[in-house]
Amino acid sequence: MFMKNILTITKKELRFYLNNPTAYIVVLAFLLLWEFLFFRSVFLIGEVSLDGLFEYLPWLFMIIIPALTMGALAEEKSEGTLEFLLTHPLRQIELIVGKFLGITVFIVMTLLFIFPLAWSFNRFGDLDWGKVLGQYFSSVFLATLLISLGIFVSSLFSSQISSFLVSAIAGFFLVIAGTEFFSSHFPLAISFFLEQLSVSNHFNSVARGVIDFRDVWYFVSLTAVFLSFSYLVLIKNKYGNKKTAYRNYQIGSVIMLGIFVLSNIVGTKIPGRIDLTEDKIYTLSPVTKDIISHLPDLVNISFYASDKLPAPMQPILRETKDILEDYRKFSQNKIKVTYKNPSIDEEAAKEAVSQGIQPMRFNVVSQEEFQVKEGYLGIAISYGGNSEVIPFVENISDLEYQLSSLIRKLTVDNKPKIGFISGHGEKSLYENYQIINNELKKQFEIVDISAKTEETKDDDKKALEKGNGSSNSLPKKIIIPEEVKTLIVSNPTENYSDEEKKILSQFIDKGGNILFLLDGVFVSPQMLSASASQSNLIEYLRDQTGVEVEKNLVYDLRSNESVGFNSGQMRYILPYPFWVRVLKASDHLPIVSKIDSITLPWASSLKIDDNLLGKKAFEKVELLSTTDYAGTQTSNFNISPDQKFSSQNLGKKLMAVALSSKQNNGRMVIIGDADFLDDENVKNNPSNFGFGLEVISWLSQESTLSQIKVKNLSERKFVFKNQAEPLFLKFGNMAFALITVSSYGFWRLLRRKKMKDKFYQY
Repeated sequence: MFMKNILTITKKELRFYLNNPTAYIVVLAFLLLWEFLFFRSVFLIGEVSLDGLFEYLPWLFMIIIPALTMGALAEEKSEGTLEFLLTHPLRQIELIVGKFLGITVFIVMTLLFIFPLAWSFNRFGDLDWGKVLGQYFSSVFLATLLISLGIFVSSLFSSQISSFLVSAIAGFFLVIAGTEFFSSHFPLAISFFLEQLSVSNHFNSVARGVIDFRDVWYFVSLTAVFLSFSYLVLIKNKYGNKKTAYRNYQIGSVIMLGIFVLSNIVGTKIPGRIDLTEDKIYTLSPVTKDIISHLPDLVNISFYASDKLPAPMQPILRETKDILEDYRKFSQNKIKVTYKNPSIDEEAAKEAVSQGIQPMRFNVVSQEEFQVKEGYLGIAISYGGNSEVIPFVENISDLEYQLSSLIRKLTVDNKPKIGFISGHGEKSLYENYQIINNELKKQFEIVDISAKTEETKDDDKKALEKGNGSSNSLPKKIIIPEEVKTLIVSNPTENYSDEEKKILSQFIDKGGNILFLLDGVFVSPQMLSASASQSNLIEYLRDQTGVEVEKNLVYDLRSNESVGFNSGQMRYILPYPFWVRVLKASDHLPIVSKIDSITLPWASSLKIDDNLLGKKAFEKVELLSTTDYAGTQTSNFNISPDQKFSSQNLGKKLMAVALSSKQNNGRMVIIGDADFLDDENVKNNPSNFGFGLEVISWLSQESTLSQIKVKNLSERKFVFKNQAEPLFLKFGNMAFALITVSSYGFWRLLRRKKMKDKFYQY
């Protein structure tokens, strides 16, 4: 095989498309339709991501690539030029590879429009460029496979229409083969084979931003199979069925097909991948590596997984095995991973159920009817006679955090203690903060510090009761255990006694750490009413630190969350400026380094007296702030979603600040909202959860698992300054594609026409 001949054919093929007006029409139709479908929903989701763009790509490729490849060999056959080409010193394989490379280069050039689109998105948010690169590679891999398929089909026909239809149908089968919609109609054994054959799972795997060697081998090997089949067809035309040379090539092609099938089944066990994502989402975090490399003794992990799971579960099964293998590898032989199949091992099934791992149910086809089957996909971790389980691995995005937190929970005896103050109407760990409480207990020991009414003399008690009408106004007192170094104070509705404020001051002076979650305004969503906070803790905090939680409600006209509201029988989803999507104000602390934005519902702004802050020997770092389009309500509070928000006196508002004492190692974080860590808000806004864990970890001065949680939960949201910017982003990108392609095509065709009309003198 001579590279010179291949390059000649490649250039010829590429010139054919670049000099063909029809090719530009096809490319324009593809790009405009692709971007139109993408922009229908991208702003509703609000994520600075191109994920939606690549959901449509396989389906669009099923049209554009057959359109480009249908004449690759079929046209040569119909016009009788194939035999003419092969009479030249040109081998069949050189012709096929040259045409393949020519079409591939043309598609790769078309896909470059991904990067201007990504650049424009990055102007209005923080795009993960590593993931974009993975998505581009996945698109190129998919294109090369479908191009090789199209060339093979084109070699079978002399009619371009027939070639187009068969290529489109074959590509459609490759795409849907691994989907649940298709594979659920087949027995599990066939379903597993279809999942391995399907292009969808491999395409989606690389599009995550992970170059997995198994996925690369799938694309390379299947592309080679289709090209070898194309070569076999041309050899058949040359030698005929009875020639020994053709039979040898036929046997070789069958062997190559067998190698492809076996290698892609056995190859699922071959490790090796490159994580391109910015936060290394699919790579074990340094915190995890530190935990598992310093285990005091052997940790046993049992993975209970059925071998015949539905096709949609196969990627999860594969990724789970990869992660467990990483844990074993980095643990320095302190983690033993055992794989058990309860579906064929009765003892393993009993063992799994006894540990709380129940089988999942799913539908399969057997003897022309649906049947309910059971399968397992759970993990048990045991250490020192104790065990923890993950009953069912639903997805792998949170698996590292679950594994590391459970291992830490089992292996760490002396956990740092965190005190949660109650008794003044604060939010409850067990009613409001149940989710965050459950996660904190894996890393810390949570101590409930409840305020108790002080014992008073009978005469004093009678005097208090006489003056106030009740003994409820008797002063309270909190006792902070010596081993507690971090406190959480969440939105008290009652006043703190002078004694309690004194105890808090002493705690701060000794280098204690406190998280203050304080609302300047109390809101009743049911009554759509609000009133200023009467807690004296706001004034105490101002006098103690110079930081005041203002008694206002902040709204942001540009960066806010959409919230569902009921009106009669209808439910509406509307932008709600009082649910502010605040942005990180700096990158100076790890608390916000991986956070782009979080949602603060009905929050209050902070005001800082820098002079008093300096006198109290505190250094500040601003953590969270609004955009420049934020305003406040300071009286006559109205939280109705359909009101007209004032656009006067808008500006950036500070919403969270971190303080560090110059006199000791004490730390404080003050946030003008306590609702953002409520269970409902944590479920709907994962970044809130990650930020809460990061804050508590920083205050406790502990290397905890919050870094793992944050890298998987960080959300990248659009931030627009006005309503025209989304329209500019949408139509600007579509116009760029239209103008660029049409201008280049017009210039090239005009240049070709001038060259054609030019007279040459000899």
